[in-house]
Amino acid sequence: MNILLVDDKKDILDTMGEILEICHNHTVQGATSGKEALKWLRKKKYDLVVMDLGLPVMNGVEVISKIRKSQPKLHIVVLTGIPCNDTLQEKLRKLSVQQIFMKPKGVHDLLLYIKKLKSKESVA
Repeated sequence: MNILLVDDKKDILDTMGEILEICHNHTVQGATSGKEALKWLRKKKYDLVVMDLGLPVMNGVEVISKIRKSQPKLHIVVLTGIPCNDTLQEKLRKLSVQQIFMKPKGVHDLLLYIKKLKSKESVA
């Protein structure tokens, strides 16, 4: 799978990228800002976007909203350390975010989710 990983913390991008590439055989592109993520999405097709919400300048919800205007069917999940109250969860649901994972515990669940998603795509 081609995965775009968006997080402003480079250590998270590096660690998650290595795990997904080396251990799970995915192709991963990292982006440290919403602007960079949108640039990569214009250049290449991705199967999945893993988005942090706490990004500088343009937060994750704003980035997802922009993505949805050009790619309404792209698979997007959130991996964040920001507590997601009901209002935020509703915003994300309206933007068709498939799943919300909380750092750091959600990383394992995210990896399982990606594994299931990959097996569904290989069957299709």
